[in-house]
Amino acid sequence: QKAIADEFGAMGVKQFRSELAGAQQEFVGIGLEATEALTTIKSLGTEFGISFEAATNLADSVGDLAVSTGLAVEDSTKLLGTLTTIGGLSEDAALNFSKSAEQLSIANGVAPNVILKDIADNTETFGGKGAENMVRAAVQARKLGLSLDTVAGSAESMLDFQSSLNAEVQASVMLGRNVNLQKARELALNGDIEGFQTEILKQVGSQAEFDKMNVLQKKALADATGMSVDKLAKM
Repeated sequence: QKAIADEFGAMGVKQFRSELAGAQQEFVGIGLEATEALTTIKSLGTEFGISFEAATNLADSVGDLAVSTGLAVEDSTKLLGTLTTIGGLSEDAALNFSKSAEQLSIANGVAPNVILKDIADNTETFGGKGAENMVRAAVQARKLGLSLDTVAGSAESMLDFQSSLNAEVQASVMLGRNVNLQKARELALNGDIEGFQTEILKQVGSQAEFDKMNVLQKKALADATGMSVDKLAKM
């Protein structure tokens, strides 16, 4: 009761004690802390505007997802909260989507909790091609040794068209070949982060080509793609 009062005040104890205590017991039953159930319900309400009843019901799925994937409860809350509000999915659909993302990660040899956390940390990039595109983009980024926020940051930098065009011209001069990032900018504008990565790889070339570049050439190409030299080298 004290834990409930700390999170929800007297009203939580008087009106919602049985629901909240039930959620606590569910969390303890799957190996989580009782207090995590309360913070989950509170976060779903304050951060995503989910009603108390719906948040209490969704909390069980948050806990299940955290335990099954090794994802932190906070990140699991953010992910399912995003999928059910911004993504417009039902609770079951959001959970199934997360499980599908887990399976895709395993199939590609990437840790599922890393992919799901990447998506949870980059909720502002949802849109364009949608959540499924984010899963593929996150998996692709990790296979390239990058995080989704690094790739998303690169895509965002290219939407500063004037600076991006200037950097593109400078890179073309420095490399002595045509660097054309127009398609990459279009993909970034449409929110196709997966396609954006593929297009950037085309412009960077092979590892052998990259290794032949001098320091200034690498820096110019990195600037044009909105990445640091070390991140571009990983790609």
